[in-house]
Parts: sequence; structure tokens; C-alpha cells
Amino acid sequence: MGGSIAQRDDGSTSSMTIAVRIIVLVLAIPTTLVCVLRLYLRKFVVRQFGLDDWLVLGGLIGVDLFSALAYIITYYGLGRPLKYVPTDHLAVFLTLEYASQCAYLVIAATVKASLLVFIMRLFPTNSVQVAGKTLLGIIAAFTLSGTLALVFQCRPVMAAYDKTIGNASCYPTETSYGILLMQGVIMFVLDVSILALPIRPIWQLQMPVRKRLLVLGLLCIGFTACVAALVRFSTLKFANDTTNFTYSASTSLIWMEIEFNLGLMSGSLPSLRKLFLFDSPVSKSYSTEGLSSHQSNFELSRNSWTIGGITKKTEIKRVYDYDASESQEHIAPIYGQGELTTTTKAYADSETNSTNNV
Repeated sequence: MGGSIAQRDDGSTSSMTIAVRIIVLVLAIPTTLVCVLRLYLRKFVVRQFGLDDWLVLGGLIGVDLFSALAYIITYYGLGRPLKYVPTDHLAVFLTLEYASQCAYLVIAATVKASLLVFIMRLFPTNSVQVAGKTLLGIIAAFTLSGTLALVFQCRPVMAAYDKTIGNASCYPTETSYGILLMQGVIMFVLDVSILALPIRPIWQLQMPVRKRLLVLGLLCIGFTACVAALVRFSTLKFANDTTNFTYSASTSLIWMEIEFNLGLMSGSLPSLRKLFLFDSPVSKSYSTEGLSSHQSNFELSRNSWTIGGITKKTEIKRVYDYDASESQEHIAPIYGQGELTTTTKAYADSETNSTNNV
């Protein structure tokens, strides 16, 4: 019975159409809330608004516009069997469906780039920077080529959505399906690569295992977006469907919504942890008592790496011992303002530490 609800349509709103609308709203509202809170905290609390924040803003605008398009298209046939869609509605459906195809890679690239730049800002090690820049280059090249392939799938271009144009030349349905499938595979591989990038640096942090798992868990919410991209493979059959594509396209659009929203949310949720740190008893205790022992507040942890012949050592210490004379790089987006900062000091390779280890 569950599989039959989508095919029955007596002219009223179909069950699949209602499902699409509900899923769009359930995903768009919390994603917008999380991202707006993240941007507010970065701009007015942390007072550091970087490239990743601008990318999140651009990604949020793109994802919300896509959600609006997905919601609107349900009023023009999405989720209904083709035989029940009026001709004038079908013309609008084809136009909006073409727009969603062309926008898919651009929006997905913005979301992935925001997460990549966020990870690169948190972990300025040579390996993360090189891998991150390489992935950004691949994403940019793939997005440009893939989008152009979809935009110019017909000659003239308008024939992709205006079926009244005669003597038009378009990709065969098998070619369109192959392009969409190839794009889906590449996007899935990119998702996995991005999510794998911070695992080692996070696990090397000298902090309780529970906190490391929490940080990984927040970032790996994006793993669900990977699953969505994977599941979407099976829904691309709508590209070959010439008899009921208004219905078959709905499942693909649902998984695109899941992929976009969860991917964007996974890069913003870690920043919200600081919301729960304000006015905490521990914070007040440290700020009012002003402990005299500088050493007692250190997180006894170190992480070191080598960049360009210079060894850098990072000490993670309590922000309550903030020394204005030190150059500090806040990692508040994960750990929260008022809890941890990193202090980075560079030492020449000729430092006498090497002799101490002999």
C-alpha cells in the first residue's frame, strides 16, 4: 500500500507532493536558524568574519533559494503523475526543473567550499592546507565544466525546457542520465574526502576522548549528506523517464534537499557550542577569582608539526590566562569563546631541543 499512495491522484494534492513540501520546510527552517546563529556569533561575538563565513552566507542564500524553488515547483506538477498535470503547469515545471539542474552543482560547490575553508582555518597544518586547496581547485573546475554541460544540453538552449521549439538538438536521454550519474559519483567522492580531512588533526588534539568524539560527531553530520548523495544515484532514473517524470523527479529533489541542508548545517553546528558557555558558573568563577597560578590553568597538551623547515608547537591553554603579549589564534568556532585558545610559537630547526634529546 505504501508504494501506491504516490501513483493515485484524483486531481487533488497528491501524497508525494505533500511529502516534498513537508521535507523542504523541515530541512530549510533549522538550517537557516543554525546558519544565521553561526553568522551572528562570528560577526558580533567572536568579531572574526572570515572567508568561510562569507561562503556559508552564500551557501545559505543558495540553499534557501533552492528550497523555495522546490516548494514552488510542487504547485506545477512535482509529485503528481504526468497525466494529471495541466499543459500550462507542465511548461512551468520544465522551466523550474531545468533551473534546478543547472543550479545543483553551483550550490553544492558553495556548501562544500564553506566546509573546506572552515576546516583549513581550524587546522593550519601543511597537509591540511595542501589537501584543502587541491580539493577547492577540483571543486571549482568540476563545477564549471559540469554546469556548462547541463546549461548547453540543447541547441538552442531554450529547447531544454521549451518543448514547442522545433528542429532542436538535445542530448539523448541516456547521455543526460550518464552526465547526472557521473556528477553524483564525483560529488560523493568529494564529500567523503572533505569529511575525512579533519579526522586525524582532531584526533591528535590532546583533549578528552569524549570531546574529540563530540567534535567529530558534529562535523560528521555531513556524513548524512554523503549518504543522501549516494542514495540519490538510484533516483536519477527520472532522466530516462519520458512517461511519468513529474513524479519520478520528486524523490531526486528530496535527496538533493537533504544533501544541501545537512552539508551546510554540519559546518555551522560546531560554532553554536559557545552559546552554552556564556554565564556558566565555571566561567564566572575564573573571571572573578583571578587565579594566581598561571600553570594550573594550562591544558597539559601539545601538538607539533613542521612547515617549511620550521617546527611549530601549539599549546592549548585556558583563555582565562590570556596574555596580550602573545600572538594567539582563537579556535572558538569549535571549542567556544571563553574556553580554549591556541598559542603558536615557531622555533628554528637549530634550536637546542635537538641536543636535549640526544
